[in-house]
Parts: sequence; C-alpha cells; structure tokens
Amino acid sequence: MSNFRHKYSVRVRNYEVDSQGIVHNSVYLQYMEVGRIEYRRNLGYNIQPNGVFDDGLMFVVVNNTIDYLAPAKLDEEIDIFTKISWVKNSSFCFEQEIVNKKGITVCRGSGILVNLDVNTNLPLKITDKFIDEIKNFEIDFKIKQ
Repeated sequence: MSNFRHKYSVRVRNYEVDSQGIVHNSVYLQYMEVGRIEYRRNLGYNIQPNGVFDDGLMFVVVNNTIDYLAPAKLDEEIDIFTKISWVKNSSFCFEQEIVNKKGITVCRGSGILVNLDVNTNLPLKITDKFIDEIKNFEIDFKIKQ
C-alpha cells in the first residue's frame, strides 16, 4: 500500500451486509465513492449540495471496474486506499484498494471521472491547478494524451 498516499477508514454497518453478514457487492462502489470524496477533502476541498466542489470543479463517474477478492464482514473496520493514477484532457482515473485490518485486500478497482462544465454539462478541460496539486501529492502519476 506504499504507493497510496490517501487512506480513509470505515466500519461495515448492519444495513450494508446480506443475510450472511457479508458486505453486498454494490456497497463497495459506495465505499469507493466515499474514498474519492475524502481524497479531495484531504486536498482542502469540500463538495457542495449541488455536487460541485468549492473550487468550481464538477466530476462525474463514467466507468467503474472492481475485482472482489475477499469478503468484508459486519462491524469490520476497513481502509479505503485512493490515488489518482493519470489525467487526460478532461478525464482522470482513481485507483482504489479496500483492505481489512488483517492486511487482506478485500477488493480493488478503478473509476474514470470526467470534469464537466457546471453550466452546460459538457466535458471541460481539467485545470492546471488540479493537475499541479495531484503531481505534488501523488507518488506515481501520469499525464496521458
């Protein structure tokens, strides 16, 4: 996990598990969304009720992938590791791993997000400020063409 600079911990709640006490597969996507929001919060930004961050950027998920490797269970504390691995013109990729306190990777996945213009909802070039902040925070980061 040394290539991840951001970690956020959550405890599995009773309404997130199935009748076997195992986290339902769709809930992992919610955990990953929490990790992405907390990643930006860690950089000093807050999300407003309209879905726009207080720096004026608005991102939407256009793709998620996830590999389930081990179950997370009721009342277990898990860590959500999050990083941005690449940025293109208007899109970027979050990579994430969810790990239990025993060090077992529960799942790993990625999400591609697109920056949208808040007025037109069309893709908008990612700002140099955003890119510079990620370059300064991440260990292994690429700009893709």
